[in-house]
Amino acid sequence: MAPITKQLDTNIEELRGMPPPLSNPAPDSHEKIVFGVYDRLLDHGHATVNVVLAPALPDGSPDFGHADPTNLEMLPGDIWPDNPQDAKRVSIVVDEIDGCDPATSMLVFFSDFGDPFMEQIAGPEVDGDIAMRIIGRDIGAAPAIASAPTPLSESMAKLREELFPPIPANDNVPGALRLVNPADWFGRPVPTREWYAEDLIPSRQVTIVNGDGGVGKSLLSLQIAAAGSMGVDTLDIGPVAGRVLYVGAEDEEEEFWRRLEDITVAHGRSLRDLSEFRLVPLADRDALLFVPDRAGNMKPTPLMEKVIEAAADFRPRLIVLDTAADLYGGDEIKRGQVRQFISALRQIAIGFDCAVVLLAHPSLQGMQSGTGSSGSTAWNNSVRSRLYLTADKDDPDLRVLSTMKANYGRKGGEIKLRWKDGAFVLDDGKPTAASVMVQAQAERVFRDALSAINRTGDRVARTKGVNYAPKIIAARPEGAGVTVKALEAAMHAMLSSGEVKVVMEGPPSKSRQRLVLASEDFGSDRHAA
Repeated sequence: MAPITKQLDTNIEELRGMPPPLSNPAPDSHEKIVFGVYDRLLDHGHATVNVVLAPALPDGSPDFGHADPTNLEMLPGDIWPDNPQDAKRVSIVVDEIDGCDPATSMLVFFSDFGDPFMEQIAGPEVDGDIAMRIIGRDIGAAPAIASAPTPLSESMAKLREELFPPIPANDNVPGALRLVNPADWFGRPVPTREWYAEDLIPSRQVTIVNGDGGVGKSLLSLQIAAAGSMGVDTLDIGPVAGRVLYVGAEDEEEEFWRRLEDITVAHGRSLRDLSEFRLVPLADRDALLFVPDRAGNMKPTPLMEKVIEAAADFRPRLIVLDTAADLYGGDEIKRGQVRQFISALRQIAIGFDCAVVLLAHPSLQGMQSGTGSSGSTAWNNSVRSRLYLTADKDDPDLRVLSTMKANYGRKGGEIKLRWKDGAFVLDDGKPTAASVMVQAQAERVFRDALSAINRTGDRVARTKGVNYAPKIIAARPEGAGVTVKALEAAMHAMLSSGEVKVVMEGPPSKSRQRLVLASEDFGSDRHAA
C-alpha cells in the first residue's frame, strides 16, 4: 500500500497553549503535545490509541515512511525517551477507528515545531480520508460537554437502574473503573458463551439475517421467534425459551396473524400458546427507528424510544427488527452511520440481556457474489453473526440458510429448509410433488426440442461446448421458463433410462457426437457411441 501522508488541519494551537508556530520550541513542548494529542484521542473514544516509537534510519532519525504495525515499538512505561533522536521517533498509532476497516492503522507524528502529520500504515486506502477526518476532528476539538440526556439514554439508564440497583456509598465499593487481573480467573469455571440459538444467534449481540425479497427471511425469523416464545424446538434449532418482541415494518397485522396461525399449527400448537410473544406492526406508518442529524450522526426517533420503553417493560429474550430498509434512516453505504446504528442495537442487546436479530435485503453485488452482504462492509464487520437465506432456482419450495459470519461459532454451516403449508420444515432430500413436476416438465421440453432439432438436421451433444444440448434447448422458444440446470438433470435422467442416446456420425477421422431419441433414427451413417 502506498503511504498516504497529510498534514493535519487542526486546532493544535489549543494544545500548545501558545500562538503558532513554535519558532523556538521549549525542550518539553514536544512531549506535551504528543501526550496532549494522545489524551484528546483517548477521551473522544472513536479509536484505540497508543504512544509508540517509529522505526529509525541508520543515523537514528525517524523513518515514518516505512512504519507499519509490525515495526512499531511500544513506549516503555509511557516514559519520554532521554535520547533526543529517540524522542523524535515518538508517535501515536491509531487503530479500530470508527467507520473504518478493523485492519486500518494510522500513525500520527510531529515535526520539530509541533505540527502534526498523519500517515496510513495499514488497511484499505479508501479508509484514509475518513480516518484523517475523524482523527483531525478529535485532535482539534475538546470532548463535548455532557448535554441533557436523550430519551434513549434516559430509558437505558432506567433499565440499568432496575437491573443493577445502586449500592450505598458507605459500602466502600470501588469506582466505576474496573481493572481485571486475568490471574484471578485461575481455578474458576470458565463462563459459558450464551446463545439464543446455538451457533446461529448469540445472546447480547446483533445478528443480521440477509435474504432477497420474497425468499422467506421474515417467515423464518418469525418461526424461530414464535418457537422461542412457545418453548419448543424448530428446524433442529433450540431457541431459548422466553419472551419475544417482534418489530415488523413490512407486513400488516393480518398477515402476521395468518403466518403465526400456520406456524403454531405446524408445531402442534395454537395461537393461545403465543402469550410470551409481542408484535409491533408498523406497515401503516413511518417506521424509522434511527435517522441522521445534521452532522450525520445517527439518532433514535421518538418511535425508537417507544420501542425501548416497551422492551424495558416486557423484558424479551429476543428482539427481531424487520427490516433494515424500513427501520434504518441513514445511508446504507456510509460506514460511520452503519456502525453507529449497529452499535446502538448492540447497546440495547447488552442492556436488556437479549439477542437482537436485524433482517436486511442484500445488495445487488451481495446477491451476485453469493455473500448476501448489504451496502457497506460495515454491516458485515459490525455484527458478530450473519446468516443468509437463499432460494433454489429449480425447486420453488427449497431454501438454504447459510452461516456467512460467526465470530463465536463455525462459519460455512448450512441448513436446508422446505416451505410447507405456510411454515418451514427441514428438507429430507426426498423429491417433492413440486420438484417432480419441475423435472417432468424439463424432460418433456428436452424430448420435444431434441426431436425438433434432429428433424431440421441440426446437431446437439451431451458434452459442454457450442452444441451443448441443455444450453441450446434453454435458448429455444419451447425452453422458456426451464433452467439449464433442470435440462441437464433431464438429459442425464433420460440417458440413464435409455430414452436418449449418443451416436457418432461420419467417418472415424471426422466423427461427431449427436444426441438422439432412441425411438428416432435419421441416418444410416451412425453408430452407437
